[in-house]
Amino acid sequence: MEEKELFEKVTHLFMRYGIKSMTMDEVARQLGISKKTLYQYVDNKKDLVKKMMELHINCEQCSLEETLKKCDNAIDEIMAMTKEVSSQMKEMHPSILFDMRKYHPEAFQILVNHKDKFVRKSIHTNLENGVKEGFYRTNLNTEIVTELYLSMMLSIMNPENTPSKEINLHEVHGEMMRYHIRGIASSKGREYLKQKFSQDNV
Repeated sequence: MEEKELFEKVTHLFMRYGIKSMTMDEVARQLGISKKTLYQYVDNKKDLVKKMMELHINCEQCSLEETLKKCDNAIDEIMAMTKEVSSQMKEMHPSILFDMRKYHPEAFQILVNHKDKFVRKSIHTNLENGVKEGFYRTNLNTEIVTELYLSMMLSIMNPENTPSKEINLHEVHGEMMRYHIRGIASSKGREYLKQKFSQDNV
């Protein structure tokens, strides 16, 4: 089994079952390999979680960059980002962020750094483009709105901030994005949004 394939399968396992509940023995069993073989790739579980997160973030960035190349305008871009992130959150085990933050802080920091750097740049660029295209308000302070967006994302990533056990990350993120997009859209953008929300059910 190639290293990339192994970590992709590990990511799927953690997303499905959570991190804490998956021992190294169980990971090896689910992968159909011996624990000795697993330890050829990683030193321990912390190393496994860290390397899994590094690969996951790299794949997410590449996927998002490819997706954005196909978009025609800033609203299409932000909607594409929303779909991609929401899809991942929908498949995510409820405990995974809590497990990472409490037991695997190095892996959690990789996620935080991704939001702080890659996501910050992506959102700021999107806001600048949207203003130029006329889809976002001309009086938009792109620096402030970028920071507001990141603050909301970091709040979602904090398991203690989830308002109810009945509300999952997918729903929280969806509402956050509706709040964000409608707050920055111009009249031209709102008209375009009506079509997009209707077509994509976002």
